[in-house]
Amino acid sequence: MPIFLILALLIAIVAVIFAVQNVTLVTIAFFTFQIHTSLAVAVLVALGAGILITLLVSVPGRIRGRMNRTNQNKKMTALEAERNQLQQRVNEVSVDRDKYVKQLGDSQKEIAKLEEQLASISAALQEKDEQAAKGPSISTPAISGDTQPTNPPPAEPGNP
Repeated sequence: MPIFLILALLIAIVAVIFAVQNVTLVTIAFFTFQIHTSLAVAVLVALGAGILITLLVSVPGRIRGRMNRTNQNKKMTALEAERNQLQQRVNEVSVDRDKYVKQLGDSQKEIAKLEEQLASISAALQEKDEQAAKGPSISTPAISGDTQPTNPPPAEPGNP
């Protein structure tokens, strides 16, 4: 921006120097109009008209640029909001993942404990089977007051 201001100031100084040095009267004819003025005024009016035309031509581009910038800002705001939502979702999923990883670790510990219990039960059963294979041991059934009579085996289907 300061470069633009410096450049505009230099052009203005050059235009003033030109106007002071060119005071000769000239006749300008445009269609049926004729104007008698100094050369400096005629050139400065032409310079002003050129600046005005340049500004008028550049206005649509500037408006289009502002509209594009506004649209881009809206898109950027929407994308930032979406990014924030996705980041929040990632954080939620991370918390869920950590919870499931902890549950998995707890489950693995429980499985290991159950496997140990199964191994000890299996060892006890194997020991019992080995003792039974060595010889029958005399064991007395426990006597309790609520023993129920055992049912005789069912009769075979052809014999009454």
